[in-house]
Amino acid sequence: MKKNTRDVAVIAGVSVIAGSRATLAPALLFPENKVLTMMAAGEAYVDKLPGIGDRIAPAGLVGRSISGAITGAVVSKRRQRNMWLGALVGAAAACAGAYVTYYARKKIGQITRTPDPVVGLIEDVAMICLGSILLDDDRI
Repeated sequence: MKKNTRDVAVIAGVSVIAGSRATLAPALLFPENKVLTMMAAGEAYVDKLPGIGDRIAPAGLVGRSISGAITGAVVSKRRQRNMWLGALVGAAAACAGAYVTYYARKKIGQITRTPDPVVGLIEDVAMICLGSILLDDDRI
């Protein structure tokens, strides 16, 4: 895969994580930042509680889009790419990721009859693994 194509794929992939967990993508980008880590842990916990709004609700999408844009811009800068393009790709990928992960989580729960909090925990682990792989330059 060409470097430009790979860079855009990594930008989009990391930003998809923001669609699933808005604070997880920045926490993975800055693992030394304990505040971001605590925010991501808190979001992962609160996500499992009943009565929490859907990530695809307008307010949820706005926050995830902003997180995706910031994530995309940071990853772009780290890869010596245009930050504005990274922000646009990141925002779009976060929105797409919000919808894909929302409906995948619902469908997996239906098919397997697994309680939603358990499927949510699996989603958390998958997003952490995805981010770890994408942000490890030696693997991609």
